[in-house]
Amino acid sequence: MLGPPQCLKGAGRGDGAKRRHWAPLTPGSPKLLCLPPPTRAGALVSPAMWLFICLFFLIPGAAPAVCPKPVTGPEEVVAGLGSCVLIPCRYNLCQVGSSTRLPALRWLQKPVYDHDRRDYLGGLLVSTATSATSSRARIRLAVSPRPHPPTATTAYAEGDCSLVLSHVRAEDAGDYGLRLEANGSRSRHVLRWLHKVVLNVTDAPPAPHLWPDPQPLVEGRTTTLGCWVPPACPEDTVTLAWDGPASKVAGAKVQAWTPPDHAMVPSAIGISLGFNPTWYHDKSNLSCLLRGADGKTVAQATRQLQVHYAPRDVRVEVMPASPVREGWEVTLSCRDSANPPSFAYSWSLNGLVLSSSIDKLLLRSAQVHNGGAYRCRATNAVGSVESHPTVLEVYYAPRDVRVEVTSPVCEGKEVTLKCRDSANPPSHTYAWILEGQILPHSSAQFRLWPVREVDGGSYRCQATNDIGTADSPPTFLEVYYQPRNATLTVLNPLPVLAGTRVSLHCELGPAHPPPSAILWLRNDRHQASTTGPIFSFTAEPTRASTYRCVGQNVAGFTQSPPLAVIVWYPPQAVWMRQSPRGELVAGRGPVWLHCEAGVAEPPLYNISWFKGGQRLPASGPSLLLPGPEPTDTGTYICEVRNVAGAARSAPTTLNILFGPRSVELVPDPGEDVYEMTSVVLHCRVSAQPLPDVFEWFRDGRTLGRASKDRWVLSAVGIQASGRYRCRATNSITSADSPDVTITVYYTRATILRKTFLGLGVGLGSLLLLGALGCFLRRRWQRQMAADEEPVVEPSGTFFLRNKKPRPPASPQPPRSADDTISYSSLVSPPGSGPVPRVQGDTVVYSILKRNDGAAKATEGPDYENVPSGPRSRAGDRDGDRDGTLLYAALALSPPVRAQEHAGGMEDAVEYAALRH
Repeated sequence: MLGPPQCLKGAGRGDGAKRRHWAPLTPGSPKLLCLPPPTRAGALVSPAMWLFICLFFLIPGAAPAVCPKPVTGPEEVVAGLGSCVLIPCRYNLCQVGSSTRLPALRWLQKPVYDHDRRDYLGGLLVSTATSATSSRARIRLAVSPRPHPPTATTAYAEGDCSLVLSHVRAEDAGDYGLRLEANGSRSRHVLRWLHKVVLNVTDAPPAPHLWPDPQPLVEGRTTTLGCWVPPACPEDTVTLAWDGPASKVAGAKVQAWTPPDHAMVPSAIGISLGFNPTWYHDKSNLSCLLRGADGKTVAQATRQLQVHYAPRDVRVEVMPASPVREGWEVTLSCRDSANPPSFAYSWSLNGLVLSSSIDKLLLRSAQVHNGGAYRCRATNAVGSVESHPTVLEVYYAPRDVRVEVTSPVCEGKEVTLKCRDSANPPSHTYAWILEGQILPHSSAQFRLWPVREVDGGSYRCQATNDIGTADSPPTFLEVYYQPRNATLTVLNPLPVLAGTRVSLHCELGPAHPPPSAILWLRNDRHQASTTGPIFSFTAEPTRASTYRCVGQNVAGFTQSPPLAVIVWYPPQAVWMRQSPRGELVAGRGPVWLHCEAGVAEPPLYNISWFKGGQRLPASGPSLLLPGPEPTDTGTYICEVRNVAGAARSAPTTLNILFGPRSVELVPDPGEDVYEMTSVVLHCRVSAQPLPDVFEWFRDGRTLGRASKDRWVLSAVGIQASGRYRCRATNSITSADSPDVTITVYYTRATILRKTFLGLGVGLGSLLLLGALGCFLRRRWQRQMAADEEPVVEPSGTFFLRNKKPRPPASPQPPRSADDTISYSSLVSPPGSGPVPRVQGDTVVYSILKRNDGAAKATEGPDYENVPSGPRSRAGDRDGDRDGTLLYAALALSPPVRAQEHAGGMEDAVEYAALRH
């Protein structure tokens, strides 16, 4: 059978023999080499299929992630005698799966693999499994589980396994190994690993390491250099510092730094130096100093800097030295200083690029056009720099001689004639010729001031230097002059009325060149231009001014004396001014209106006033409003008149402000309304400005404020009846309306409802009071019956109040041992009628009579519930003359027989017991 493709990865150490780790490729892992397995005859898998399978394992995410090495750390460490050394180390248990337990870690000195024991043996320095530990060695352990890889859900333990050795001796040099053994969650998988480190012991502390490797620096390009030492022991205090010209340059920046791609755990100690190298740093030394806790330098690393810079001090050298004469041979050389040396050159003359590309430029016969400013540019691998200009002068005789002058020139002005030429050295002698005549002037410039008409003509100049002489061609100078005089006259009699046509005539003297137009000025300001000598216009108030005519050409102008034109016209502007200004409030006067007018010719003499189109009797420049009063509100106009006409001012409207007046409250629909009607209260008022706040009151209490003159009482009830008023307020003052009484009446439905409700409530109250009376009466009767023996419940209850002894109304009944009187029978008085009978054990008193004959009128009633009154004589016949109470009949239930009655009387009632 054929197996999957094998992806070969770099081998690691373990169990004394080389062992290869096989894992698929993932992003960030080392490159893998995919090889198909050896094929046999009859194999069904083609090379194309192997390529597909290999790509499957190579695609990121298509196969499990690659675990890092179980132990990472340096392979070589250098330490000084007597110092403390830290061998950095870090372990990772990704290959054994999920595990939170600390693995078995042993640091061995000079480890050797024992094939019989299948383990490494050597000097045990420190172990996490036993207590056997060297006094000079200790291990730093730390477990920090973290997800690995980022997409996995299993946490793999990893931590610090660094070894610290104190007081390093010469015999401590040699091989060291960290033995790691771990059992993971994966079945039948035990991880055994040995990481070897070589410790070198030197007489002095190891020197710092410089990064990167020596290489040329480039001027102006920011450079960062690093310096690092292996991690120090926790008890050691070491620092790094830079020394050298590059570290003191302006803008140099020193900061903590970690070497890139450094495998030490913990990271090495390092600093970086960032600076911009310049040309003078070339071949200078830069040192990194390792300092101990006392600040003294214990070791250092030095490097000579090599700085590449663009060409500098670029310059052009001329042989022979300038100036040279026309026709000489001249050599120009480009000199510079550069690292690396310049390899290309270019030349320019007066900004134009020349064809030469070497460091020398040869002029075999110097000509005039070869003179000028030369520059050369030198280029090396760093950059390109151009030199400052160097001027090459070529001497020659004057040439291109010419006269420069501004022509034409105006008379009276200044003009300078210049003799221009091209000569090297410059010309030093000049001569001037006008119309064939030599002028007494020998400089390059000929100044004429002031220019006159006779200075015009043909001019030539002659230039001379040390080489030769040359003449210019003739140049003509033309002289212009202005009109010699100007006169202005008017063709109409003065003064003129507004609307009349006016004509002015201007006469000018000779001029060169002749004026093309005549300018007309009014009050010395431009009014018009004409090609002829006549200027006409219609007389208006604005035309009344002084006039001039001006004759003008390129040489200047000449103006006439002024001429005054008088125009009669009515006032042109009338306006009204109010005093004081601002708002006018009634009663806060007085107020003045002033009428003012502008210019008029002849002067004004009459002013009239109008209000609303009606003429006022007032006259004069001011109108007085003493109040003012609201009736003064209106539009005012003033009129100013002279012999030429009249003019009116713009209308001015006076708005007299006053506070609220004639405030009136008008209810809608009226003062008498029925309930559930909406009443709208209108507050009518006269005011200027209109009120902006209205307040509403009922019976002196505020209902509210509003900005409108209406207040709505929605669905009023009888409680809305009362005296209403409103208050209007504007910016002037406030005023109240008289009170208006609004009465709200019940509707018929409400009256009937309340009538029936009152009858129902009264009737219910009577019934409730009757029931309450009956209840109280029954309670009172029961209470009275409870106070008597035997306890009976009469249908009517009374209380005895008569204290006088009464004779018995019946034969004396026998007494019992407890002083209780027992009656066998009770005989009713004659005429009392038969004794009623009731069922049950209740005693019923059927008749109660009072003997009124014997009592005195002044004595009170015998019983509380028996009214007092005159006693009848009939009572005397009944034997109760002293006011005793007679019982007509007393019935007991059950009834007794007649033969059992004590007297044998027929209507007697038998008592079981009667207690006094």
